[in-house]
Amino acid sequence: RLFIGSFNFDQRSAELNTELGVLIDNRDLAQRLVEVFQNNVRTVAYEVRLDKDGDLEWIERNPDGSEKIYTSEPRVGIFTRAWVGFLSWFPIDWML
Repeated sequence: RLFIGSFNFDQRSAELNTELGVLIDNRDLAQRLVEVFQNNVRTVAYEVRLDKDGDLEWIERNPDGSEKIYTSEPRVGIFTRAWVGFLSWFPIDWML
């Protein structure tokens, strides 16, 4: 079986889930998707993990096997960082 959809593990999504999903009962399609993730996703998505100090780091893997580690979210400019910083002052924890 293959589930296509999403669910965010945050308080707002748990209490007010308006997302959709589709369950497909097809073993061949599910196996192909597993293979795509195992073979391709590592080179088109970042791996996010904690470093030895407990801080986030983003790992970019290239098709040639090389890696680049970022200590702040990649491809996010100063204006976006400033906007997110500004929004973080609002008391919206109940939505997170």
